[in-house]
Amino acid sequence: MKVLTSGFIVADMILAELPKIADPGHIVFAKKSVKLTVGGHPCNVSIDLIQLGLEKGSVGIVGAIGKDIFGGFIRSVLEEKGVVAHLLELVEVGTTKNIALVVKGEDRRFHLDLGASWHLDPGFVSKKILEIKPRVFYAASGLCGEFDGKLREVLETAKKSGSLTFVDMVEPYGRQWDYIVEHLDYADFFHCNDIELKNIFKTDSLAFAMRAASERVNGITFVTLGEKGALAVLKNGKYMRQKGFKVEVIDPTGAGDAFSAGILFALLKHGELKDPSEIPLEHLKRLLMSGQAAGAACVTGVGTTTNVTRENVDSIMNLQGEEVLKSTEVLNLIL
Repeated sequence: MKVLTSGFIVADMILAELPKIADPGHIVFAKKSVKLTVGGHPCNVSIDLIQLGLEKGSVGIVGAIGKDIFGGFIRSVLEEKGVVAHLLELVEVGTTKNIALVVKGEDRRFHLDLGASWHLDPGFVSKKILEIKPRVFYAASGLCGEFDGKLREVLETAKKSGSLTFVDMVEPYGRQWDYIVEHLDYADFFHCNDIELKNIFKTDSLAFAMRAASERVNGITFVTLGEKGALAVLKNGKYMRQKGFKVEVIDPTGAGDAFSAGILFALLKHGELKDPSEIPLEHLKRLLMSGQAAGAACVTGVGTTTNVTRENVDSIMNLQGEEVLKSTEVLNLIL
């Protein structure tokens, strides 16, 4: 198997292009209908990878769902998309659910019911890693209770099985942002946005946070900056900055996951499955561009994976790719 993902699995109910959030006691009439989709970083990344061109059956997911209508929906969608699902089905709790409200021109607002993802068993995940031995193990952390606490051990298992590791996270429940730091020694790749990176290293300075990431992450830290572009922070005291693609933003939900999927797809496509420090800078520029193009495609439609397709990503890269590549700078981190 090429990629095995794990972490929180979510049933997303998304209402996009709202003119405003309703005042208490009032109604706001939406232009778009409520859309029920499969969400959570592992689901989004898995589906995106197949829509970008990986073969059905080459991507798997490990997670926990409830024995309810939402869990059944998630299982059926993953099966339809060609993702191999290894799901713990829990009776005592429901599937993790999220209501996402997206006001036009603003970032999304999430309202989450933790549900089954909080009870994901890290032992079950490690067992599946040892059975499957994926080329890449992707872990999404922040909402998974004991799994988050033992992420280091899970990543160590993946490394020992020969997998490259890719770590992502969301705002954590019941923990401070910096809990993730002790686990990053086993992360070949780590992705977060600029605000998250500053929260993780408890600073208002992005430069300081980047320097700290270069010292703690085993490999490369990818930092997304929204419409301003993205960064790749290396362990050799340097970082790469690249401008973003210009697209009309309909719904930003899932853009970070699409970015991660774009990076992983390019890694697998071009055979860059080696120590991250050995990836040539010219190849890293294209990795960063691929991630950004997938993220840009994502925001042009409603839903976390709807518009992340090979056709859409290629179209964006054909129109703006060379300009984005030429914008790339390799700079020194501030000491």
